[in-house]
Amino acid sequence: MNKKVAKALCDANVIKFGSFTLSSGRTSPVYVDIRILPSTPSAFQTIADELAKAVKGIDASIVAGAETAGIPLAAAIALKNKMPMIYVRKRPKQYGTISMIEGVLEQNDKVVLVDDMATDGRSKIIFIDGIRAAGGKVEDAIIVLDREQGAKETMKQMGVNLHSLITLREILEYMKEEGTIDDSQYDKVMDYLGGGE
Repeated sequence: MNKKVAKALCDANVIKFGSFTLSSGRTSPVYVDIRILPSTPSAFQTIADELAKAVKGIDASIVAGAETAGIPLAAAIALKNKMPMIYVRKRPKQYGTISMIEGVLEQNDKVVLVDDMATDGRSKIIFIDGIRAAGGKVEDAIIVLDREQGAKETMKQMGVNLHSLITLREILEYMKEEGTIDDSQYDKVMDYLGGGE
């Protein structure tokens, strides 16, 4: 577990408990709102540093932010690693170039897709398809947090390696160690995630 990442995410208060409908359509007792991270600059700085470090180990020449949560993360990586950045829309724009890509992407450029998190990974397919349709090669994606609910497997089927800074289980373990969640909250979410398996 990367405790630096866990602490930064907790400092930014990204973990919420209750009953939430996720973009995957599932109902969850926990919600991770990484979109609020830039509102806590010190935490954002830590996450950006860790992402930039991880991207240095990936064979890619361009970072691509997934609309919308991946855009500030990709921008931070691009600045830190002095890499070009593009972003990928969920849908092609309805005017002008009618493209899904904003920025300069050349044929066969190696791209790493950046997003905040993943549940089952299906929402990433549209971004990967968009990059590939525009001529880019994408074999790696990096996220801050993996909910470990099938995303790695979905990405693998797309020929993409999914990298993450932390998993939902790890951050919950950190919160339990720090005493910021009680046993019943921890057990409820772990039951939902399928225990420790």
